[in-house]
Amino acid sequence: MTAEEFVRLCADEKKRILDSYFDPKSETAVGERIRSLTDAGVSADALYALLDEALCDNYYNLLLALDGEASLGGVVQEYKLYSENGELINPCGELEQSAYEAFME
Repeated sequence: MTAEEFVRLCADEKKRILDSYFDPKSETAVGERIRSLTDAGVSADALYALLDEALCDNYYNLLLALDGEASLGGVVQEYKLYSENGELINPCGELEQSAYEAFME
Protein backbone atom coordinates (compact mmCIF):
# COMPACT_ATOMS: atom_id res chain seq x y z
CA MET A 1 0.00 0.00 0.00
CA THR A 2 1.25 3.46 -0.84
CA ALA A 3 0.83 6.68 1.10
CA GLU A 4 -1.61 7.87 -1.55
CA GLU A 5 -3.72 4.72 -1.18
CA PHE A 6 -3.69 5.07 2.62
CA VAL A 7 -4.88 8.67 2.41
CA ARG A 8 -7.56 7.69 -0.11
CA LEU A 9 -8.84 5.08 2.36
CA CYS A 10 -8.96 7.78 5.05
CA ALA A 11 -10.94 10.05 2.72
CA ASP A 12 -13.32 7.19 1.90
CA GLU A 13 -13.79 6.52 5.61
CA LYS A 14 -14.53 10.19 6.30
CA LYS A 15 -17.22 10.13 3.59
CA ARG A 16 -18.66 6.88 4.95
CA ILE A 17 -18.82 8.35 8.46
CA LEU A 18 -20.57 11.51 7.24
CA ASP A 19 -23.05 9.49 5.21
CA SER A 20 -23.82 7.29 8.22
CA TYR A 21 -24.43 10.36 10.42
CA PHE A 22 -26.90 11.79 7.92
CA ASP A 23 -28.68 8.50 7.24
CA PRO A 24 -32.25 8.94 8.56
CA LYS A 25 -31.96 5.49 10.19
CA SER A 26 -28.65 6.28 11.90
CA GLU A 27 -28.51 5.03 15.48
CA THR A 28 -25.28 6.86 16.28
CA ALA A 29 -25.30 9.61 18.90
CA VAL A 30 -24.22 12.06 16.20
CA GLY A 31 -26.95 10.91 13.84
CA GLU A 32 -29.55 11.33 16.57
CA ARG A 33 -28.24 14.81 17.40
CA ILE A 34 -28.39 15.78 13.71
CA ARG A 35 -32.01 14.65 13.50
CA SER A 36 -32.80 16.64 16.62
CA LEU A 37 -31.18 19.78 15.20
CA THR A 38 -32.84 19.45 11.79
CA ASP A 39 -36.20 18.83 13.48
CA ALA A 40 -35.60 22.13 15.32
CA GLY A 41 -35.06 23.91 11.99
CA VAL A 42 -31.28 23.80 11.52
CA SER A 43 -30.30 23.25 7.90
CA ALA A 44 -29.06 19.72 7.21
CA ASP A 45 -26.84 21.13 4.45
CA ALA A 46 -25.22 23.58 6.88
CA LEU A 47 -24.65 20.81 9.42
CA TYR A 48 -23.17 18.56 6.74
CA ALA A 49 -20.81 21.32 5.60
CA LEU A 50 -19.74 22.02 9.19
CA LEU A 51 -19.07 18.37 10.03
CA ASP A 52 -17.34 17.80 6.70
CA GLU A 53 -14.99 20.71 7.38
CA ALA A 54 -14.30 19.55 10.94
CA LEU A 55 -13.54 16.00 9.81
CA CYS A 56 -11.33 17.25 6.97
CA ASP A 57 -9.32 19.37 9.41
CA ASN A 58 -9.06 16.46 11.84
CA TYR A 59 -7.97 13.88 9.25
CA TYR A 60 -5.52 16.32 7.68
CA ASN A 61 -3.92 17.16 11.03
CA LEU A 62 -3.71 13.50 12.02
CA LEU A 63 -2.09 12.49 8.72
CA LEU A 64 0.41 15.35 8.96
CA ALA A 65 1.17 14.38 12.55
CA LEU A 66 1.92 10.82 11.42
CA ASP A 67 4.45 12.32 9.01
CA GLY A 68 5.99 14.41 11.78
CA GLU A 69 4.74 17.65 10.19
CA ALA A 70 2.18 18.55 12.87
CA SER A 71 1.54 18.05 16.57
CA LEU A 72 -0.30 15.00 17.87
CA GLY A 73 -1.31 15.65 21.46
CA GLY A 74 1.35 18.33 21.76
CA VAL A 75 4.14 16.05 20.50
CA VAL A 76 5.80 16.42 17.12
CA GLN A 77 7.57 13.29 15.93
CA GLU A 78 7.59 11.12 12.83
CA TYR A 79 5.64 7.86 12.95
CA LYS A 80 6.19 4.91 10.64
CA LEU A 81 3.17 3.12 9.19
CA TYR A 82 3.58 -0.39 7.80
CA SER A 83 1.17 -2.49 5.75
CA GLU A 84 0.29 -6.05 6.77
CA ASN A 85 3.10 -7.39 4.62
CA GLY A 86 5.68 -5.11 6.23
CA GLU A 87 5.90 -2.42 3.55
CA LEU A 88 6.53 1.10 4.82
CA ILE A 89 3.50 3.21 3.84
CA ASN A 90 4.80 6.68 4.65
CA PRO A 91 8.48 7.08 3.76
CA CYS A 92 9.91 10.61 3.66
CA GLY A 93 6.70 12.44 4.59
CA GLU A 94 4.69 11.13 1.66
CA LEU A 95 1.35 11.43 3.47
CA GLU A 96 1.50 15.22 3.48
CA GLN A 97 0.94 15.90 -0.24
CA SER A 98 -1.76 13.27 -0.63
CA ALA A 99 -3.48 14.48 2.56
CA TYR A 100 -3.51 18.06 1.29
CA GLU A 101 -5.04 17.00 -2.03
CA ALA A 102 -7.66 14.78 -0.36
CA PHE A 103 -8.72 17.00 2.52
CA MET A 104 -7.81 20.62 1.80
CA GLU A 105 -8.30 21.15 -1.94
